Amino acid sequence: MLGFIVSGVASVVAALCRYLPRLRLIQRIVHRRDSHKWGIPAMLLAVPYFLIANIFKGILEDGGNALFSVPLLWCLVMGIAFLAVGPISLLLLAKARTREAIARWKEQRLSGER
Repeated sequence: MLGFIVSGVASVVAALCRYLPRLRLIQRIVHRRDSHKWGIPAMLLAVPYFLIANIFKGILEDGGNALFSVPLLWCLVMGIAFLAVGPISLLLLAKARTREAIARWKEQRLSGER
């Protein structure tokens, strides 16, 4: 049962990444060492998502169709995702730089003993 759920979630994420390039951007920032520095500028992409969500909220409050709640929810989720990418990428960058500094220190220490 759990394998079925995991495979279903994986296929949904793969389909969304194929058709929604913003998810590809988030994955690239989080999963690649050379892209961690782009986390903070990516947080600026949350602003248009929240502005569009505000427009959909206004439409819904004025008695619009309930189907507008789907893009409203999507805009909110993507806005929150882009807001979360910034601090996460900074933490990942700090972790990678610490790991690299420790490796350099160990290499210098080993070369100094010889």
